[in-house]
Amino acid sequence: MKIATDSIINIAPTTPDWVVAFDLGEETGEVVCPVIGWATVVQAHMQDGTVTTEVKPAFLWGDMVWIENELRDHTPGLGHVEIRAREITRA
Repeated sequence: MKIATDSIINIAPTTPDWVVAFDLGEETGEVVCPVIGWATVVQAHMQDGTVTTEVKPAFLWGDMVWIENELRDHTPGLGHVEIRAREITRA
């Protein structure tokens, strides 16, 4: 079975210390979403039948889980997407 490029082949949960931030323009401004896991995403197919992969953040926006590639496909004019460690104050 050939797995399509940009497919998520597995996901591992993360701690609540990570967020993804992106700008939707002047009207909406910056959007900050919690990262819920780290997804292994297919990047390319090799001639020998193997694939190359990359680990990307999977984040919650609205009522859906997204990765950056999907967000870019569905959000025209999307600029820079940034992964940040959430600032947490601990006693």
